[in-house]
Amino acid sequence: MNATPETKAADTPARMPANKPKRCDKPTVSSDRLQLRFPEETIADLRHRLPDYLAALGVELRKNGNRLVGRCPNHDDRSPSFAVFGSRHETCGCYPCDFSGDVFAVSQWMGRASTFPEAVKDVAAALGVYLPQTTASTVARPAPAPQRRAKEPEPPFVLSDTERKTVHAARLRFSDAFWSGDPIVDRIAESLGLSRETLRIAAWGSSGLGLACPIGSSEPWLCYAYPNGLKWRNPHPKSTPRFRWIVGKATAPWRMEWVTEKTRTVYLTEGESDCMALIESGLEADGTAACVASTGTSFPREWAKLFRGKRVVLCFDTDGPGRAATATVAVILKGHAREILTWRAGE
Repeated sequence: MNATPETKAADTPARMPANKPKRCDKPTVSSDRLQLRFPEETIADLRHRLPDYLAALGVELRKNGNRLVGRCPNHDDRSPSFAVFGSRHETCGCYPCDFSGDVFAVSQWMGRASTFPEAVKDVAAALGVYLPQTTASTVARPAPAPQRRAKEPEPPFVLSDTERKTVHAARLRFSDAFWSGDPIVDRIAESLGLSRETLRIAAWGSSGLGLACPIGSSEPWLCYAYPNGLKWRNPHPKSTPRFRWIVGKATAPWRMEWVTEKTRTVYLTEGESDCMALIESGLEADGTAACVASTGTSFPREWAKLFRGKRVVLCFDTDGPGRAATATVAVILKGHAREILTWRAGE
């Protein structure tokens, strides 16, 4: 896809340090399984105060577009590689450390807590927040009146511990290859017609890049990592299948976490490689636009609410399936997106 930027280029994201830092073998996500031990409103309030918690730990942050950036508190960080992102600044991460998570994950990552309940207590103590002694499980509630049993909602899709380890291992393998100068990264960049810098940017956040060996293959190749899945990309263009989900599935477009309250324009592509081509063109440079990818021409209706109030540019392929997907997605987004446009190459 030949992309033409619609926004004025600005400063590109700061480069990560060239030297590979010591990896921190700490948790990268926090578990909410024991959240009922504390009032839900207290948990939500603490999660929204991630910048305050980091400040209490001595981490100095400054604004950079729609993110807050600073030096990583967990490795010798000469150039700021730690960032707080998300629409309400509830998530943070350090790419060289291969860490991302919320305020409770930070507590565990920093070694201040070993379990989720301990992390809640640590964050509350650092912020001076009182934690009620009673738990949600012990609060007496009146018995509900007899009524017809409603259909139970479908539980949210989550990965098993083994599947999460598979996704994490693939992302860690890519991080190791990138920072060690492994030639596999250069071969991937060349095959996609992209720069190493674009691969670094694409690997950042909850959705990113990984390396894994499919069954029967001896050489690892590129994977697209989602929060709830890992999709392998076959390096041979005419091979079948072209893509295969190793674990999980897509529960949101790839890189959707880059769409925040400050994002005005969202470029939605038909696949992850097209998304990276738009990143390389500089569309995200000024911090007001974000590039995300659908998994091929599929676009579940429940994804439409994620684009509420945004100007969406549909960048699907110009072949038959791509044109059909453009028309379908435009209908799905109607009533949610502020404006819906179609990408036209060369304009």
